[in-house]
Amino acid sequence: MQNSEIEKLIEKQPKKKISVIDFVFNNPYFVRSTEYSSTIENYSEEIVFNNTGSDNNIYFVFGFMIFIFGCRVIEDVFSRYFVLGLLLVLLLVVWYNKTKKIEEIKISEAGIEINKTQYFWNQIYNYGFTIEPAHKSSNYYLEIFTIVGEKVRFGLYSYSNPEEIIETMNFFRNRYNSRRN
Repeated sequence: MQNSEIEKLIEKQPKKKISVIDFVFNNPYFVRSTEYSSTIENYSEEIVFNNTGSDNNIYFVFGFMIFIFGCRVIEDVFSRYFVLGLLLVLLLVVWYNKTKKIEEIKISEAGIEINKTQYFWNQIYNYGFTIEPAHKSSNYYLEIFTIVGEKVRFGLYSYSNPEEIIETMNFFRNRYNSRRN
């Protein structure tokens, strides 16, 4: 069942164009959920995504740098201060990551729960990503269009694999639709 008002709202979203202007200025664009697959690797009743996935990479980089410069500590006074500085920065990064707000997206056969707000599948008309390209990586925003014509937007800044979120949503949405029919 299609709702023409919601379809108009979705069609107003910026589309990806292949032009020199969009390439140079990195204009944001919307990608509908149907452009992604609907597979998951490990099935569970509820799959949870959180924004702590990139923390381990940062710890590894700092740990490796401390190890490399730690080997030179005996010979060089500058290396001692550099290692102590790196340890201080590592402690600050660990402290920040432990105190930052953890956001969760829970996806199940009932619907989607984002930061304690539940959206049931029968309330969701469609969803997708607005992608804002940047020089090294892109910012993803999850856009949910509800049956009542409301558009809800969530930033996925620290999530390690946003495409996996939409693929999981597609999987559970398809299961919901197949059980309903």
